[in-house]
Amino acid sequence: MLASIGVNFSKGDKEKSQDAAKQQPSRPRQNVPAKVEATSRRISTDSESEFRPIRTRYISNAIAIPDSFLTSAPVAPVTLRHVPFASSEIPEYAGCLAVSLDNVLSPEECQQLLTLAEASVPMEDGVESPWRPALLNIGVGWEMVATDVRNNDRIIWDEQTVVDRLWQRCLNAEGLKDLMSRTPKDNQGLSGRWVFERVNNRMRFLKYTPGQYFKPHCDGAYHCANDDGKECQTHYTLHLYLNDSAKESALGNGHLGGATSFLSHDERRRLDINPKAGSVLIFQHKGLYHEGETVVSGTKYTMRTDILYRWESN
Repeated sequence: MLASIGVNFSKGDKEKSQDAAKQQPSRPRQNVPAKVEATSRRISTDSESEFRPIRTRYISNAIAIPDSFLTSAPVAPVTLRHVPFASSEIPEYAGCLAVSLDNVLSPEECQQLLTLAEASVPMEDGVESPWRPALLNIGVGWEMVATDVRNNDRIIWDEQTVVDRLWQRCLNAEGLKDLMSRTPKDNQGLSGRWVFERVNNRMRFLKYTPGQYFKPHCDGAYHCANDDGKECQTHYTLHLYLNDSAKESALGNGHLGGATSFLSHDERRRLDINPKAGSVLIFQHKGLYHEGETVVSGTKYTMRTDILYRWESN
């Protein structure tokens, strides 16, 4: 049975992306790194028999975003396809919204974005890579290591200019603006409605190498207030794939594994979305159980953010 708060995991593990409530693991973990000290980007761990919550903060270098970056027309038409739940092995999700957009970025723009993200990380003495182990969010400002749930590296970069330009590229897809004007919580007898606000400025760049994964879960909503003090909440996840899987590569030389897989609640049935460089997958948080499939070979790069809506009372 799936829980209802944060990001919901199989077998009781729960996470909220950027924002979660509490973590209540339902099974023992084996020698999980427990004590984590995070100062801006650097993380050190002591391996103990149980984990402990740690307070984290993320800071970034000021990066000059080139005026030409993502401001020109896409190199090919941006096309929109609905994820075909009704005709798949998981038809119970037919009423859920999930769409894929092709050609949002070119492969060269994907590489440029990765380069900018890596440059955003303040490097410390003795640290050779900007990538750090991804932690599991368990509350606002609190995280922990839980490699039995997620095992990958991450860069966090807050930059509204980039996500605004990315969203303008996405809006080249016919029908997307209208689709995103609605949320899964519309038409529920509420005394108001959720109105599109912006794409969340927090970009989570994710790197998966062979054997790494993100176990089955449902994404949780991020809550905040806008500059006018109005309540805001995310309703949709936005995934930008930054390189090809082997199944989507024209030359067949991409990474093996690493699909975004929508799953039945018993995890016996699935629908795979295979990463393609420059494509975007948008799907509702509510009720869509999914995983980041284990990478078998090669390296997978992706960027995740989400879409914020503000509450407007009637």
